[in-house]
Amino acid sequence: MPKSDSKPENQASTPLPNPIQSGLCDHVQPSDVARMAEEYLHSIGVEESAWESSRFGFGGDGGTGPFRSVYTEIERRQGNWVAVKLDRRKEILPAELTGFLVVAIPGLNRSKE
Repeated sequence: MPKSDSKPENQASTPLPNPIQSGLCDHVQPSDVARMAEEYLHSIGVEESAWESSRFGFGGDGGTGPFRSVYTEIERRQGNWVAVKLDRRKEILPAELTGFLVVAIPGLNRSKE
């Protein structure tokens, strides 16, 4: 039987480019913030069932395009991470918007029943 070179349906047949390396985008993407959020929530012991309405942000300076900084915010809605804010600025971000930020975790206030 000949060997199949086909990829599983959920895998790209060619590797996707790194957006930063390829020049498409030079800031953290919402999917990156979602990954950081999930790692953070796991690290503090918040069960996935309590993630709903949690909100996180990430801001960074630098870049090669017309913008000097970008702030991205995501929120958990119906089991999915949704980008709710993408603020591109021509000036650097204030220090309080730089790096990974916890905006809200309503699930921490829920009592165990």
